[in-house]
Amino acid sequence: MARLKNRQKTTMLEKAPFLLSFFIPVLIMIGIFIQRQIYPFGDSSFLRTDMYHQYAPFMNEFMEKLKTGGSLSYSWNIGMGSNFVALYAYYLASPFNWLLIIVPQSLLIEFMSYLIVLKIGLSGLSFCWYLSRHFKTRDLGISFFAIFYALSAYMAAYSWNIMWLDCLILAPLVMLGLERLVKEDKCLLYCLTLGLSILSNYYISIMMCIFMVLYFIALLIMEPNHRGIFKKCLNFGIYSLLAGGLAACLLIPVLFALRLTASGDINIPKTLSSYFSCFEMLARHFVNVETETGLDHWPNIYCGVGVLLLLPIYMTNKRIPNREKIVKGVLLFVMLIGFSLNIPNFVWHGFHFPNSLPARQSFLYIIVLLTMCYEAYRNLRSSTGSQLSGSFWGVVIFIFLCEAIITVETFSFKIYYVTLLFVGIYALLLSAYKKGKMYAPTLAILAFTVIAVEASMNTAVTSVSTVNRTSYLENQDSYHALAEAIEKEDSSLFRIEKDTRKTKNDAALAGYRSASLFSSTANSHLSDLYKALGLEGNTNAYSFTGATPLTSSLLGVKYTLSVNELDSELYTLKNTDGNAKLYENRFSLPIGFMVPSDMAEQWNYKGANPALSQNSFVYEAAGCGDILIRSQEGTSSAGKYSFTVPETGFYYVDVTNSSIKDVTFSNGGSTKSFSNVNRGYLLDLGKLEAGDTVTLTTEQEEQNFTADFYRLSLTELQNCIDTLNSQPLIIDHYTDTTVTGRVNASSDGLLYTSIPYEEGWTVKVDGVETEPVIFADTMISISLTAGAHSVEFSYEPDGLKLGLMISLASVLLLILLSTATYAFRKRQKALAERDSSDEQPKVETKQSKAEEKQPEEKQQKQETEQTAAPQMTTES
Repeated sequence: MARLKNRQKTTMLEKAPFLLSFFIPVLIMIGIFIQRQIYPFGDSSFLRTDMYHQYAPFMNEFMEKLKTGGSLSYSWNIGMGSNFVALYAYYLASPFNWLLIIVPQSLLIEFMSYLIVLKIGLSGLSFCWYLSRHFKTRDLGISFFAIFYALSAYMAAYSWNIMWLDCLILAPLVMLGLERLVKEDKCLLYCLTLGLSILSNYYISIMMCIFMVLYFIALLIMEPNHRGIFKKCLNFGIYSLLAGGLAACLLIPVLFALRLTASGDINIPKTLSSYFSCFEMLARHFVNVETETGLDHWPNIYCGVGVLLLLPIYMTNKRIPNREKIVKGVLLFVMLIGFSLNIPNFVWHGFHFPNSLPARQSFLYIIVLLTMCYEAYRNLRSSTGSQLSGSFWGVVIFIFLCEAIITVETFSFKIYYVTLLFVGIYALLLSAYKKGKMYAPTLAILAFTVIAVEASMNTAVTSVSTVNRTSYLENQDSYHALAEAIEKEDSSLFRIEKDTRKTKNDAALAGYRSASLFSSTANSHLSDLYKALGLEGNTNAYSFTGATPLTSSLLGVKYTLSVNELDSELYTLKNTDGNAKLYENRFSLPIGFMVPSDMAEQWNYKGANPALSQNSFVYEAAGCGDILIRSQEGTSSAGKYSFTVPETGFYYVDVTNSSIKDVTFSNGGSTKSFSNVNRGYLLDLGKLEAGDTVTLTTEQEEQNFTADFYRLSLTELQNCIDTLNSQPLIIDHYTDTTVTGRVNASSDGLLYTSIPYEEGWTVKVDGVETEPVIFADTMISISLTAGAHSVEFSYEPDGLKLGLMISLASVLLLILLSTATYAFRKRQKALAERDSSDEQPKVETKQSKAEEKQPEEKQQKQETEQTAAPQMTTES
């Protein structure tokens, strides 16, 4: 019975590091959630940055597809229509996300928030497992470093970036797999974990693959025995390619889709430059340093201030091989260069400069650093007291130098002294551990307490910002109900927009088709067309903001959602639900209509300004006059533009000074604000009365405010809409990936559609496959002869079949290689056992001879110990 209790106690002690590495970060995060009053502990929500704008809407769209059986190839609810495979691969490919099928839609935000907490805990557990296997130990100390990995500055800065966190969980396992590949010729763990990482998020896995090449070289150099190096290199190459092959079902379609995005162009920097000094970069190891998620290039590398003490001890410890110190020191240096120099930074991010969220590979630096520091910790008792003391005073001097040198505003004086306080505490704890004078459980409890306080304080200070949950979800149910009702009533294919949006992806959140998108997979040609027509367009986004009735109709937007009363000259109220209202646009066009045959060549959509582009369209397409009539100029001055309205009507403003970012419009007692005006969209001022004096102002008073005012001609607009509506594409049926319809062309012409073009669309006219015309470099159009025609559009992501075939072949090849390797090793083991049994008599003879010599050797050993005993006593 006592033996059983001891065995259970031993088992619990062995599990303790893993349990603590998981539960301490989880409990810290839940404690912060309680303090922040995050639901269900209050009415706040952990919707930060892209989690607010992108992940929640995309998750909702994925959930709807899972629950309703929708296609995972394409979505009309994201932008004008988007390749869902590419979007899934970038944002949604985590295996955890398939749990959405059992999650109530009302708890989507909470599923995301607490999934982050779970992934933070799993990151700690994963790194703990790596340290345990790497150092062949279950020492409680591995959990100290695992906690700091789980709650590092990288996690504080990017924990909301839920799509990256799977790679943080898998990175230690991929490293462990690579170590087994090099040291034991065991390749399966490396291949499977790297393949899963690429599947989970191919973008962060680019950095993972770059790091694995560097780490593989480092492992080869650190290997004491360099025999079989060719085999190791061959294994590394084969199983790395197989890992990519396993993920090819997503990778290949993504590679094709990326050609349409702004990220598809690679512009290598021509000159080398530095972002910041070494002191400023290394000081980001201090506690409570504000995390960087903006356009500055600061790396988020904090992982406990104890590393400042332990790294010098690692470098001076005699038990750690010099070759290992040099190689890992160089690896750290290479990674630090990747943060501070522009060209290495460009390479690390997949030959692309990230649009904010800098140093996305810094979690790999943290893994290497913490591994080195744990090795210093486990060998601490072989270090001298002077080494520990020297490390402490060196860190103190470094902290005070940073305080004297660094002028960056994010470094307040409190940061230096709080860091110094924790450094002092850790120095005392390390000294007590080294001397072994403190009761071990007491020391462990003190260490966990200090670590938990530091990690939780840094995370609470630098992370977990919140928004009001009720405000974010306000009217979403009503918008969804209104959209669902109109889809039952109106069988045509149309789009819906909101007059004011919380995000550019509101449609995915409420479940309707729209014309706005914010995504890294956004079609750059569509963004260019938006900007040319006076709508908002950006590197990875395009928005309905700035739309006129004409551009709205060209994009197939038939209905508008609003909580406001909209002008009856432009809108007709169709339905209400709670505070939300659904309006039908009085000026709208179907998803497709006929235009002249030469329209694609004649219309220059990249006109001098948006108004000219729109006016030229109505002239070329319908022979109509200008719909946007330029008014007389107003009075311009620094930071201000005044204008007197000459005629009652709907007015739009083109701010011609592209340096102006924010504008406030004033008309009597009413005001309206516009942001990101430098993105080139038209400012919709609404209906103005003749004689009104309006003012546009910007806080950038140094800028000369220049602008053009345009009045909408409702007469010409109506003539144009009537003409284009005379030959519509009538939709008979549509699904996520197909559209079928018919059109009666009065003469030879071009069928314009507002379906964005990309490889993967197949077009058939009267049952015969037809090559589409790409209208304005963006939209699918079809040349048709006079008469009635049936038209069919079908979509399959370009490269999907090829990717699936490569993935299937990779799975089969991996099974074949694994089976062959297993059979070979089993045969080798059998041969070794047979040889061993054949040689057993000889071994026994040698063993008996050894036993004969044992009494003599034992006596010599005892004499030696007796001689040495007085010396050991004296030394002690």
